[in-house]
Amino acid sequence: MKRQITEAEKQELLRTNRREDGKIYCFIDNEPIDDEKNIHFDHIDPFVKSEDSSLDNIAPVCKNHNLAKKDMSLTEYRDKLSIEKLFKGKEELGKQLKLNDVLSARFNTQYGYVAKYQYDSDKEEVSIKYFVDNNQTNLPNIKSYPVFTCPITSMKFFYAQVPVQNIINDGKEESDIELQPRPLIIDHFWNLYRHLRVNTQLQPSICRVDGENPIFVFDGQHKAAAKIWAGTKQLDAKVFIEPDVIKLMKTNLVAHDKLKQLRFYSSILADKLAQIYGVNWQKYVETADKKSEKGFCNFVKYSETSTDENPTKQIEAFIVESILKHDENNIHPYVAPENKTGKQYAISRDSLKKYYFRYFVTNPPLDVEIDSKDDFRNQEIENNVRLLNILTEKTLTDKWNPDSNSDDHKKAERIYRTGSIMAWFPILRNVIFNKLDLINPNEAERILFRNIPTEKWELISKFVEKLFSHKIWIDRDPNIDIVIGNKKAELTKKLFDEKGLTDKWILGMIE
Repeated sequence: MKRQITEAEKQELLRTNRREDGKIYCFIDNEPIDDEKNIHFDHIDPFVKSEDSSLDNIAPVCKNHNLAKKDMSLTEYRDKLSIEKLFKGKEELGKQLKLNDVLSARFNTQYGYVAKYQYDSDKEEVSIKYFVDNNQTNLPNIKSYPVFTCPITSMKFFYAQVPVQNIINDGKEESDIELQPRPLIIDHFWNLYRHLRVNTQLQPSICRVDGENPIFVFDGQHKAAAKIWAGTKQLDAKVFIEPDVIKLMKTNLVAHDKLKQLRFYSSILADKLAQIYGVNWQKYVETADKKSEKGFCNFVKYSETSTDENPTKQIEAFIVESILKHDENNIHPYVAPENKTGKQYAISRDSLKKYYFRYFVTNPPLDVEIDSKDDFRNQEIENNVRLLNILTEKTLTDKWNPDSNSDDHKKAERIYRTGSIMAWFPILRNVIFNKLDLINPNEAERILFRNIPTEKWELISKFVEKLFSHKIWIDRDPNIDIVIGNKKAELTKKLFDEKGLTDKWILGMIE
């Protein structure tokens, strides 16, 4: 139980913490506390950890911060604010926080030092030279560890406490293959930080050592970041030695999907699948004469090295990534990078997958020979980029601005509410079907899987503009927002019908 400090001890703390300018500064933000009546005193390190109520573990803090921190210690609350600041700074740049950002915040440029290894197969032992500077001018610290062999994959690995300045995130900026694309999640990071300040780490982070590089961390990134933020100098790690990176990628993918503890965001899952697709596709084209998506799926399915892969999902992911990461795609800044949309973004990738791509991308696998006269997959990707750019121009560019709360932004918000897109995406497909002069209803399943002449795109653009000229998008009737907020397509469709927003109205078949 925490004891209360006496008045005499408070005076002693005021005396020892008063600076040359005569002021007491708040431990949390280092700002002066002008009114000393608002000075509170609390524990620097968690009392539950140290049970230390000596004056060395007590610091002055302003009243507002002391009330706001609730049950946190002063260091915990100060670190919480600094963590929030770090995440906010990356978000304002349109980026996401990763392990390297935490390392940079803690060590500036003094991290990512090389760890060279030498494996002795006779002794089943590995020797690691942990360099202590970027230029490798100082003598390294040398450690040796016993090596173990996985009985299933024959991969070699060892357990170690790795100096944190010798690690980096296993991401694209450091390696050709990205094993750890996932950003840090602030709540998960913070909860682990609080936990690991007072509890031991039960499972190691998973890493790999590969040539003359730092040690790559590809699983357990949150644990590593939390411990680094808490001040650790050593990371508990299981380290694979020159592993088969593709095997590890597949294993990591399955572990975070079907065997998930913390599922990858949909965008990251898609990106990883697209990377695997590229590797598998290269193997496929080396063995096949006539190539098709269906043939690729059979190749992967019956491959000797196949484990639990889903080649159809790989193709889907590749198509989606090809569209969303296309150099000419203008909707990208408005798409949330996570599996949810927030104030900053108009739509999430998950919503695009569920409600847009289902109508405008032909489901794989196709039996059409790749690059034959009947293969329009590349054209379909280009057509989707063009359609998304039309939608962006008509509804988002110079309109989407969450900070302004303007009429244009309110209209855009209503357009991209989940309940809305569930209804107007199929309406748009029906309009495009009509304007492309298609007759067979089955062609709707391959709506953009074709060459579309410029004059047809001009027509499509015209009718997209009419779609968003309907008064429903600016009508102040609060019932509209209630209905589209229910995320039920049938309710929104009924509302659209009642208000006269139908494909026939857009096409001019009815007034």
